[in-house]
Amino acid sequence: MVVIQSLRDTLQALPEKTVFTLPTLTKVISLKLEYRVGDANTTIYNGPDPKLPFANSELFYATISQSRRLTACDQGCKDVYEITFDVKDSNFTFKAGDTIGNKESKIPTHVPVKSTLRQVLTDCLDLRCLLKKLFLLAISRYTKEDNERQVLEYLSSKEGSTAYKTHILNKQINILDIFTLFPSCKPPIEVLLSYLPKLLPRPYSIVNSYLEDSNAIKICFSVMNLGNNRRGLTTGLLEDHILNKNINLEHSLNDLCLTDHKQRSEFKVPIYMRKNISGFSLSENLETPLIFIGPGTGVAPFIGFLQEIEYAKKKNSKGKFGTVDLFFGCRNPELDFIYEKELKGFLSRNVLNSLNVSFSRVDNNEVKYVQDAVMNEGEKIAQLIKDGANIFVCGDVRTIAEQIKDVLIKCLTKYDNCLENHEKYIVQMEKDRRYIVDAWC
Repeated sequence: MVVIQSLRDTLQALPEKTVFTLPTLTKVISLKLEYRVGDANTTIYNGPDPKLPFANSELFYATISQSRRLTACDQGCKDVYEITFDVKDSNFTFKAGDTIGNKESKIPTHVPVKSTLRQVLTDCLDLRCLLKKLFLLAISRYTKEDNERQVLEYLSSKEGSTAYKTHILNKQINILDIFTLFPSCKPPIEVLLSYLPKLLPRPYSIVNSYLEDSNAIKICFSVMNLGNNRRGLTTGLLEDHILNKNINLEHSLNDLCLTDHKQRSEFKVPIYMRKNISGFSLSENLETPLIFIGPGTGVAPFIGFLQEIEYAKKKNSKGKFGTVDLFFGCRNPELDFIYEKELKGFLSRNVLNSLNVSFSRVDNNEVKYVQDAVMNEGEKIAQLIKDGANIFVCGDVRTIAEQIKDVLIKCLTKYDNCLENHEKYIVQMEKDRRYIVDAWC
């Protein structure tokens, strides 16, 4: 209850009789539920099953044939795993740069016509979504305790914007946290169904190339630690399976991980191929210089890229190929240099021309981050861009994507005096699909 007390202290510090500027509740709760006692073995939707987001295939229930940990078991680094899905019985075709969607059940319509509350809460609603001010105001109407209701109103008000950002957004407070922090808040299920968004699949980059093994799909993922003893929905479940933990429905509901009540030997993961709408893939013309930039798990799709380049070189040993430079970053070479063996292998076989690695947690290391390494090679980068290089960036949209764009502009500004506007040039590269970003939130 530290959060509540902190907010109450803030409220007491406000001028007496402060009137909150509240948003207008325009949403009408017209949804009505009818409860019946009995077994509900089926879920009925209002109309046909909706399409999977960006789907390029049907849903396929894949078994996990192999798994391995890519980082050390150390508190100084994230838990990163690679798993291999057996897809030999699917109709999947893919290439390096493609992604799969992963969800623990079919995507239902937001509110089924007939179902159980358990089904609705596990498969329909995103109970971990960031809570909007309108929702906080809506549930304040169902909060009996005056102080608790006042705090919720304050968080949803214009005056409480800073507190909302500090205590809700920054701490990733979700609806279950709200119920714990505000015990007298008891909105009807109709309110949750009306305001909470539906649960969407999680996308993952494919690590391997179809040319390497058409019967397997490998993905690499970092287990998200969300604080408050919570992990990411899908990554937490996959880690449990890898570690051979006992998975059951009650445990999954408590942890907000979605799965059926199955034994480990029956465990299957629903996956589907996603459309590559960003064009994050190699062109058939490999004579063009290539620059790959992917810190952490952002390096995953480039393993498949390099496999395809190596396959092309073997197939056409006398062909002309452009240079390939890769920039990778992690914390410590002893802990989380994922795919080190594979990358150094590509380098030794001349598939890669240069491998630039930066370590953020190593003392006396001047190059801490990937963007520093790119800037250090600024003159070379500027020349490669001038020579028509294609640049691929994979990473977190909130950090690496914008930072890399900025450092590329700096490289051109410092080492290329021929261009009048370097920022516009990078923007044009994006339009021409010469600068392609695969970023996640």
